[in-house]
Amino acid sequence: MLRTESTKPGSWGSFWAILTLVGLATRSAQRADVGGEAAGPSINHAQMLLQRLQELLRQGNASDVVLRVQAVGTEEVRVFHAHRLLLNLHSELFRGLLGNQSEVELLEPRDCAAVFDKFIRYLYCGELTLVLAQAIPLHKLATKYGVTSLRRGVADYMRAHLAGGAGPAVGWYHYAQSTGDEALRASCLQFLAWNLSAVAGSAEWALVSPELLAQLLQRSDLVLQDELELFQALEAWLGRARPPAVTPASSGGEAAGVSFQKTVLVGARQQGRLLVRHAYHFHQSSEEAGDFLAHADLQRRNSEYLVESTLHLHLIVKPVYHTLIRTPK
Repeated sequence: MLRTESTKPGSWGSFWAILTLVGLATRSAQRADVGGEAAGPSINHAQMLLQRLQELLRQGNASDVVLRVQAVGTEEVRVFHAHRLLLNLHSELFRGLLGNQSEVELLEPRDCAAVFDKFIRYLYCGELTLVLAQAIPLHKLATKYGVTSLRRGVADYMRAHLAGGAGPAVGWYHYAQSTGDEALRASCLQFLAWNLSAVAGSAEWALVSPELLAQLLQRSDLVLQDELELFQALEAWLGRARPPAVTPASSGGEAAGVSFQKTVLVGARQQGRLLVRHAYHFHQSSEEAGDFLAHADLQRRNSEYLVESTLHLHLIVKPVYHTLIRTPK
């Protein structure tokens, strides 16, 4: 980005420069209507106006505001020479931040700071090129600075790419949920329900929150091959989204319609072979029967509960799935 010296706050230079461009577009769009004659062809130089505004931003000509955008957690600062009039036209927040200041420091998340140039360009030209990874940070900036047209445009882009199967539906659902964008949240939820087979087989499935999983399981329009596929998807979700427990007690009880059954096998050696001496079955947490070997004689070296003077246990944890669908009475 080329930089020039910014003019003083309140300078009329940038004001007249921008008004000149706007006046050019207005005169170019006027229709010929002389002596009551029918209107003739119009002259449209809007594209030339956009190009000049873009050049105004790129060169920083007659700028009267400097924006210093720092990424959170870094020392990286991006400098933008801008024009108070254009920023104020789009955003009340900018109007309040700028006031009579000629230089403002803005602290933004890293992903938002990385696309701030696109955000500013939209304010000058009303257009930008989107890629999937930039949708959320641009939506955040549009929401923060109150640029309603951009916020709606990005949300439309996200919904369109969901329909085409290209968007990261799970991540976008969680973002929409956190921002209260009900239209986007509903679009993501519908896409996930109608494409559950594909989503369950992708890396996104591990990112599904318990809240989203509950929302999906309550729907009657899930598109799957059969109930077995849903069972396998739930089993995969439990394995990916939750850390493996040594004891089911760490799961905190029943979650997402799942309880656990624990089996402890006590080994013994007979005729040189390791066999099962006892099998104990528990449900949920081992605290319910922490003294299950209280009767065993573990002091004698030749105890039937010891193998080579060591207690040999084999632990099996099996999830037991319960239906989350309530049948009407």
